[in-house]
Amino acid sequence: MPAPRRSSPGGAAAYGGRPQQPRGRRVLVAVVGIVAFLVAGALVRWGLSSFGGPSKQELVDQGVAKITEQTTFPKQVDEITTWTGVDAEDEAIHYRYSVAADPTAISERAIRSSVLSNLCSTTATRDILEEDIAMRYSYVFPGSTKTVDLEFTDADC
Repeated sequence: MPAPRRSSPGGAAAYGGRPQQPRGRRVLVAVVGIVAFLVAGALVRWGLSSFGGPSKQELVDQGVAKITEQTTFPKQVDEITTWTGVDAEDEAIHYRYSVAADPTAISERAIRSSVLSNLCSTTATRDILEEDIAMRYSYVFPGSTKTVDLEFTDADC
């Protein structure tokens, strides 16, 4: 009997009992969860939901500034995934990754589905999306021209 799916901080799916998932997909979902947890904690802690507080762009800028102060990039997440940075963009937080894996084993659809379900089911990340702050993700595969670029907004949930 497969192990139950567990939820971890930031909405990342925990792995257990899903041996049919490709390893690359599991790794990307874990990375997204880690980053979502860090960003959610930073933004919520610095007043994301405070009435009359900073503008959306100020919240994005402050959250990304805190993350970059607390993280040295590039940051090796696991044996194939490197978190290469996070950027404040036009009312969006943009996470960047490099994945040392066969890009044909990881589909955009699978990444989108995993990331979206976790973002929408986690209170902290929902709070960010409900502030009309988009969450963007970019994955590059060294040695390949393939990239995966995703964007999520509250409307996606």
